Amino acid sequence: MTTSAVSSSLDAPFTSRPSLFELFTTWLHIGATSFGGGSATQLLIQQHFVTRRRWMTPEAFAQDWAIVQLAPGINLIAMTVLIGHRFGRAPGVVVSLLGMLGPAIAITVVMTALYTQVRDLSQVQGALRGITPALVGLSVVFMWRLVKGPLAGLQRLGGVALAAGLALLVMTTALTALGAPVFVSYSVGAVGLGTVYALRFRHVTEPSKAE
Repeated sequence: MTTSAVSSSLDAPFTSRPSLFELFTTWLHIGATSFGGGSATQLLIQQHFVTRRRWMTPEAFAQDWAIVQLAPGINLIAMTVLIGHRFGRAPGVVVSLLGMLGPAIAITVVMTALYTQVRDLSQVQGALRGITPALVGLSVVFMWRLVKGPLAGLQRLGGVALAAGLALLVMTTALTALGAPVFVSYSVGAVGLGTVYALRFRHVTEPSKAE
């Protein structure tokens, strides 16, 4: 992504601007109610900032999520920092991180102490195994909501990309569950993404050639 593209994304439209207190309480609610990290938390962030509060457009949220992929470390933390900076600059970053991480730190300390007492119970092991399919479902929902806006003008291609993404998600999850080496799963994903990109490139260039 070029500097101009990032700069353009930083100016992405917002439907309204929250106060620092609203920003803090929103992140506090996300941090206190999210479970499992990753896709579950991504979905909560999108629901609060795009669907419920309407502080961000779907396109602006998708641009933000694309930007944080370039940052090293945990994407959720990068997303928290970026959104906090957009709405409140340095103070916005501080209150966003406090709201997002405060509950997680407190819950982690308490749950770690409790888990050491019950980790060998069969009920606990069964519950933990049941979390994985739920997170896969949340991943599918999040990805659909993420691409629905940007690909609204490319409905046919969007369907192909969604189908390919779902197939890749199921395939890589199955390979990992069956004990396949990590590089095998990543290789399958890379081949699939390359195929989708090739289809998109051909879809975009063919009309221009016809002209």
